[in-house]
Amino acid sequence: MSDRKDIADKQDIHLLVQSFYRKVIDDDVIGEIFRDVLVFRWDTHIPIMVNFWESVLLGSATYKGNTMRVHIDLDKKHRLQPEHFERWKKLFFETLDEHFEGNVTSEAKKKVELMEVLMQTKIAQSHNPNFIQ
Repeated sequence: MSDRKDIADKQDIHLLVQSFYRKVIDDDVIGEIFRDVLVFRWDTHIPIMVNFWESVLLGSATYKGNTMRVHIDLDKKHRLQPEHFERWKKLFFETLDEHFEGNVTSEAKKKVELMEVLMQTKIAQSHNPNFIQ
C-alpha cells in the first residue's frame, strides 16, 4: 500500500511546485531556459506557479496571469520546441508520481497533456504575422 495521498490543498500544491522546479532548474533540456532566458527567481516564480496550479487543480481562482501570453513571449526570446514540452511533461509527471496519487493527481496529468498541446498549437500560430491572441 502506498503512503502517497492525493493533492488536496495549497500545501500540497506548494510541495508539487517546489519539487518540480528543483528538477527543472538542473535539467539538461529545459534548465537553461529557466536559468538563462527567464532568469528564474524562486521568490517570485514559485508563488505565481503555486497560485496557477491551485487554480487549475483546486479551483481556487488565485492565479490572475495570462499563461499563454507568457509562453508566447518566452518563445520569442528562446524558440520553444516539442522536446521542451515533452521534458516539462515528463518531469511534472515524475514529480506527481513521487508525491501523490488519486483523482486530483490523475486530473493533473490530463490537464498537463491538454496544456502541452494547446501551448504548442498557440505558439505555432503566434509565428503567423496575422496572429491575434
